[in-house]
Amino acid sequence: MLRHGGGVRGKKLLDALRGGLGGGIEVICAELKKDTEKLDFAAAEFAAEGRRVSAGALRALVQAFQDDLSELASACQQLLADGAAEITEVTVEKYYSGRVETNAFKVADTAIAGRQGEALILLRHALASGQDPVPIVAAFASKLRTMAKVSGGGRSSQGELASRFGLAPWQVQRAQRDLGGWSDEGLGRAIDLIATTDAAVKGAERDAVYALERMVSVVSRRGATR
Repeated sequence: MLRHGGGVRGKKLLDALRGGLGGGIEVICAELKKDTEKLDFAAAEFAAEGRRVSAGALRALVQAFQDDLSELASACQQLLADGAAEITEVTVEKYYSGRVETNAFKVADTAIAGRQGEALILLRHALASGQDPVPIVAAFASKLRTMAKVSGGGRSSQGELASRFGLAPWQVQRAQRDLGGWSDEGLGRAIDLIATTDAAVKGAERDAVYALERMVSVVSRRGATR
């Protein structure tokens, strides 16, 4: 079995295989970009084996393995081998407690909730455990972009907002809850700083850790710079 991730590298071999070399069959796998697509993928893995899985367990899995679909699939298979009648958040934590507890979204959720000290501790723990700074910034960007979309959605229902923005209803509900205490100005400042931090961790600044801590602090203060 050969896997090609796109681009020009290995394209000659790919073209030869498409031309009939070896008699292989090409299976095109579309990239799953939205959280809803990844949730559906994970749910289908369990449904195919006739196993029940809680919504909380699915969310925890997708948050922990959102950057690598193959790792998400492997995690689903490991949980299926557990033998439990229903896969719950407790089951997920049993196998992936470190991954779940220190993932980038955990840091973002804690900062957005205004718990600055705890968020900084989680950030340092994530970095110490090998978490790359770029996905941490991406998690903050994803969360705040969703909050901004929902904030600008007016008085539409959760279902309407979910359909309009390609979100799961629970994501809309979570964003609405997260928006408590935020102003439009604070949200805008935080989003601008996240863009600056993204550039910083990619080489625009010399101290990526300082840039991350600055971002966490400002988000924890709901966009206030001091």
